Amino acid sequence: MIWFTKWALRNRPALVFSVIASIIFGIFSYTSIPMELMPAADQPYVTISAVGNGMDAVSMDEQVTQPIEKALTGIKGKRNVVAETGNNFSQMTVTFESGTNLKEAKQQIQDSISMVNLPNGVMEPYVVLLNTSQIPVVYLGLTFDKEIGNKELNLVDNDILPLFKDIKGVGNVMTYGGKNSQVSIKVDAVKLAAAQYPLEKLYTVLKGKNASVAVGEQTLNDQETSIIVTGKLESLEDIQNLQLNKSTKLKDVADVAMEKNTTSITHMNGKNFIEIVVQKDSTSNAVTVGKQVADLAKEINKDYKGTLTATVFINLADTVLDSINSMTREVLTGALFATLIIWLFLKSFRMTLITIISIPLSLCITMILLSFFGVTLNILTLGGIAVSVGRLVDDSIVVVENIFRRKQGNELTPSFIVEAVKEVVAAITSSTLTTVAVFLPMTLASGSLRDLIAPFAITITCSLLSSLLVALTVVPALSGRMMKNVKTKEHKAGTFYPSVLRWSLNHKWLPIVLSVVVVIGAVGLFAKMPKGSVDQKDSAYLSVLLKYQNGAKFDDIQNGLSKMETILSNQKGVKNNIVQVGNNADAAQFGELQDGNQIQFMVFLKDGADSAKIAHNLRKAKDQFLKAELTANTAGLMGENKTTVSVDVLGKNDLEIKKAAEIIIKKLNTLKGVQKVESNDANKKPTVTITVDPKIANAEEISGSLHAMLQPAVIGSMKIDGRTTTVKLGALKEIRTSKDLENLEIITQDGPVLLSKVAKVEQIQQPGTLYSKDGHHYLQVSATVDPKKMVNVVADIKKQLLTWEKDNAFGDGTSAEITGSSMQSSDDLKELGKLAVFSIGIVFMILLITLKSFRASSAILLSLPLAAIGSLLGLVVSKSSIDISSGIGMLMLVGIVVTNAIVLVDRIRHNEESMTIREAIMEAGSVRLRPILMTALATVFAMVPLLFAHESAMSMNLVSKGLAVVVIFGLMVSTLLTLIVIPTFYELFHFRKAKKQRQNEEKKRTAENLDGFSL
Repeated sequence: MIWFTKWALRNRPALVFSVIASIIFGIFSYTSIPMELMPAADQPYVTISAVGNGMDAVSMDEQVTQPIEKALTGIKGKRNVVAETGNNFSQMTVTFESGTNLKEAKQQIQDSISMVNLPNGVMEPYVVLLNTSQIPVVYLGLTFDKEIGNKELNLVDNDILPLFKDIKGVGNVMTYGGKNSQVSIKVDAVKLAAAQYPLEKLYTVLKGKNASVAVGEQTLNDQETSIIVTGKLESLEDIQNLQLNKSTKLKDVADVAMEKNTTSITHMNGKNFIEIVVQKDSTSNAVTVGKQVADLAKEINKDYKGTLTATVFINLADTVLDSINSMTREVLTGALFATLIIWLFLKSFRMTLITIISIPLSLCITMILLSFFGVTLNILTLGGIAVSVGRLVDDSIVVVENIFRRKQGNELTPSFIVEAVKEVVAAITSSTLTTVAVFLPMTLASGSLRDLIAPFAITITCSLLSSLLVALTVVPALSGRMMKNVKTKEHKAGTFYPSVLRWSLNHKWLPIVLSVVVVIGAVGLFAKMPKGSVDQKDSAYLSVLLKYQNGAKFDDIQNGLSKMETILSNQKGVKNNIVQVGNNADAAQFGELQDGNQIQFMVFLKDGADSAKIAHNLRKAKDQFLKAELTANTAGLMGENKTTVSVDVLGKNDLEIKKAAEIIIKKLNTLKGVQKVESNDANKKPTVTITVDPKIANAEEISGSLHAMLQPAVIGSMKIDGRTTTVKLGALKEIRTSKDLENLEIITQDGPVLLSKVAKVEQIQQPGTLYSKDGHHYLQVSATVDPKKMVNVVADIKKQLLTWEKDNAFGDGTSAEITGSSMQSSDDLKELGKLAVFSIGIVFMILLITLKSFRASSAILLSLPLAAIGSLLGLVVSKSSIDISSGIGMLMLVGIVVTNAIVLVDRIRHNEESMTIREAIMEAGSVRLRPILMTALATVFAMVPLLFAHESAMSMNLVSKGLAVVVIFGLMVSTLLTLIVIPTFYELFHFRKAKKQRQNEEKKRTAENLDGFSL
């Protein structure tokens, strides 16, 4: 590695050019790298959504869900299939094993489903694979001064949407809501009978009325001319004036009107609206696209004032920019703190400038490398820079300090600088490579965890290697120029540390006992500490849910919706709210189907509003919704800010499953850390079953007759205001009770007969929502837990499940298992644990190669348990839990803390060539104390800003306070203990040689004394 230094000193013009080029291209790369909120990461599941037409939950389960479940049997990598089936909808979630190619799995699912024959009226299922790169950049709503009709929909389709699609960088634009109106024909049976017009003819009244038919070509006026026969219905008046017979028009026997689709509701601030969702393409900058969309929304409001209003309620460009600016501030603040620490130690402006030049230069080189590797600029890559900024100066500090120390009385010639760098090159190279060896294995993690932390690891790796290159080239060259006139004073080593070190070497039992106590304490503390998931404290919006009983009247749901909208409009701090009720194809394409008895609000707040307080105020309104359960929670990128642990209860008998679920619910309520327990044991919905006597009538014919009488029938379509509009013949009969159903007169082969004469009509209760897992019905018990204790709760549940299994508490054929995000967090922590063990192995191998000593390498590794106790104490002091963020911090410590030990041990081994082990240790301790403290404090203070960083609600907070706490406390404690424990164990590992050297020293001193005495 010393070759880099020699080249830099011999080729100063090339070095200057390289530095200037690196700065220019680094700045260019920073401005051109796509900015995103999160790196691209596939979620480990695929959703399948289907919407039916008037089908109850049982029918949807039998005719839609179960056939699709069977078709998914052979999908590779499939872990399980969980399905929720309700009235008019079915939604399945297919979870996959880690390492599965999810894009191939999605294609397999689509191919398998395409072979399933679904009933008429069931839309083609949507198969959705969510990737963080597909998170829409902007959500905006279009509200109109008038009701949304065909003219308004045409305006959106023909004028508004093309404006968004034409924006450079926009990949996809989707719309939600704003369905076409339909023409409804409601017949008056009495008037129809008086007009002597058969009902059956109404089903074909539009046939041929709205057509365009080519007759052919004829020679007219000596020219070949096409002849076309056209019939057009273009307005409501046209269909109202359809002539049924000589004296009767359609309007004489029926009410013909435009009617809204009432099966689903989408409101924004109490008005019907059309939601526009804008996604960027894979290469564009989210900030740029978001700004352009926001600017376009302002132009639309100006150009279409009085017609429509465009309201942006989520713009990730703002979030990304805020996150990047926040993280950039933390990087700059950390760099400033590191600079102050260096200046306080060196007390020389020039030397400080030489040292800190490595920060901006390393970052510029890092940006070039990130652009080369195709890594985007996001909250995690910037987090990687923030946590490594203090480490960027470590190598330069060691180089500058060594040149400065050796300069006393020497001339700064190139050969002198090379010798000074050569003295530390092995130490800084091995320390940097060991740190890199910790981060690179992060790319070997599996599944979505790898997708998230790999860019983070690559960023830190690039920055550290860049800092090493700068320390070996630019720093020596600058030192040769800028330190010529620097007056150096002889560095006076303090007396406190050498005396403590000497005492420790003479009383090895204390450091040994201290180390053993530290290791045991770290293990015990780790076992007892709460282990949880990343806590999402901030909120991007509020999630408000009104859940009604199955079978609730649509009028009650509408009244509840209006009441909540009124409450929100009167609530201070609320900016906008959007709400969805019911299911449709728009919801299915996002994989967001839900029970029709639920009202889901997204409430967006004004800047500075207290989200937790507003959510609390909204929960107080629960007494106003006696027929519904009200919940209100803060929410972020991953949904509601709550951590849940789920237990699935499976079996063959529904009654046994329910009993087992009740046992689990009772037990979960007693566990520490559990805040709320609920089950998906859905309430029943009233259902009427009609059992036809096969001896008298045909069930299929009866079903068809009832459907024709009770449900609107599509009899055709026509163009109104340029849009294809469905024409429906309204229900011929209106029933209110099951008795009305029994008294319906239907047509059979033997003529008209009452339904009660050919079938048995019964009113029963059946599930309004059905849940199944891998083809079997099941119940899920969910516990909302304290995020800091999530892993502990999971461990307690696992123990209890084993006890129940051993005691056969649930009975034969019934079992329970933990599933969901809780398992994912536990798996992620285990994955980080495996990576830590792997990284320690790589670090040890690098130490063996560079130091060529097993005992010296083992002594250095003793710094790891010293760091562990510090990081755990930090988590206790800060009242934090062990989660993914702190786990990444502990993994970082493996590489960071050995750096100081390497610098110290390398000097000891260098001294051993001319000194005894004790002398080598004492000299190395005195010489390396200053650079060790400088590098440690620079890293610590560079990470201090992360302790107070704002954690965005729209990110996953993997680089957060927990990571900073672990690194800061772990490095501080390990540095202090390393200066005592490592030298002690180093001498202990060489006790025979050290003992022999001491004996020889004593003999030598004795001989000298005797010689003096004889004289």
